[in-house]
Amino acid sequence: MRFLGLAVASWSASLSLLAGTADAAAPRPGKPLVIVADVDSEIHAVTASFVGRVIHEAEQKNAVAIVLRLDTPGGRLDSTRELTRTILSSRVPVVGYVSPPGAQAASAGFLVLMACDVAAMAPGTNTGAASPVGGSGEDLPRTMKKKVTEDMSALLRSVVVPRGRPIQPAVDAVEEALSYSETEAKEKKLVEVVASDLTDLLKQLDGRAVKRVGKPDSVLVTAGAIVKETEMTGLQRALAVIASPAVAGLLFLIGLVGLYSEMSHPGAILPGVLGGICLLLALFALSVLPTNWAGIGLMLLGVLFFFLEIQLASHGLFAIGGGVSMILGAVLLFHREEGAPRFDFWFVTVAAAATAAILAALSFKALSVQSLPVTTGEGALVGQVVRARSAIHQTGRVFADGAVWEARSAVPVAEGAQVEIVGVEGLLLLVRPAAADPGVTAPKAPERTA
Repeated sequence: MRFLGLAVASWSASLSLLAGTADAAAPRPGKPLVIVADVDSEIHAVTASFVGRVIHEAEQKNAVAIVLRLDTPGGRLDSTRELTRTILSSRVPVVGYVSPPGAQAASAGFLVLMACDVAAMAPGTNTGAASPVGGSGEDLPRTMKKKVTEDMSALLRSVVVPRGRPIQPAVDAVEEALSYSETEAKEKKLVEVVASDLTDLLKQLDGRAVKRVGKPDSVLVTAGAIVKETEMTGLQRALAVIASPAVAGLLFLIGLVGLYSEMSHPGAILPGVLGGICLLLALFALSVLPTNWAGIGLMLLGVLFFFLEIQLASHGLFAIGGGVSMILGAVLLFHREEGAPRFDFWFVTVAAAATAAILAALSFKALSVQSLPVTTGEGALVGQVVRARSAIHQTGRVFADGAVWEARSAVPVAEGAQVEIVGVEGLLLLVRPAAADPGVTAPKAPERTA
């Protein structure tokens, strides 16, 4: 009974400790909750998924506001639209805050800032420069640029007008690629608040009436709010790094080299394992990037050509075709579409050329190994000239490759004579007398009778 009482007491104490921890983690009654999340990378599918999770958490915990700290050079237009839809559909007011000093909300980041219910900036930050460009930062063709510019301008008008922000400065950031400091943005009424830090921001937000799109206006109550920082998970951060065109292309090329090495040298294991992992990671990244699947097909075809170079005698034609396919695949790997992440075109192309050179070297190395004479097995025995260990009358013994073998000859052979191995039948060697060997017993001519 004493032990039972101690166990119950210990269990009760544990429950009390857990309850106290939970109470400390949860907002206290009467204390508003503000959730803060950082968007500090290019905007892509991982970013949109992360912000969606933050908004869902805020709605579940009845937070009074969400603060998105923005520091982004831009990103994909389709992911920006998804992120904008998520912000506009949030039941909790969303505050876009360009911070810390030196940060920017450029290009697609400007669209995200304008989509927020409250736009705020820290001193020493800038926003704007939202003109659409291609995936490598190059100008778009005239017709395409006009089409995308009009589309982005319409999106901006749809989110700034309901909030009382001026249309022209916002549209100029798209059509004229204008960029604004925090002071200029405040003067032009593109942002409502300039705050030195998060504490200052929450102080200025308290009691502010917020104009929402498609929802009733609300008043923010942030005085004494509990701030909960929400970060990307380790997996999301890793995926955000991988979802870079240069990294994705490099992983894909490493994966191809690893798998090719495993196919051409079965049993190596390590190249196949690393290649498979890199290839799967690359396929994830390519699924969230503007990928041209024709480019992937060409690169896979290049690997197949290199493999065929080993199997078939093409005198290097398959290797040349493989190199051309790899380089063309790299050139076509990513669409240069509007709003896509910028990537170093030459980096991916040079990496593909280097990969093609590595695969060609591996192929020719495998061919040189195949052309070496066979040193083991039946192929190594046939053609050898050895001495007979015993006289061979139909069968006998010879010494070959460090062992004594049973041998059979159609012609009698004297002990010590040289014989040539002409075949192998299981553990029996087929031999014949070596040419011009004095130990060969010549058959006698038949006697004539009168």
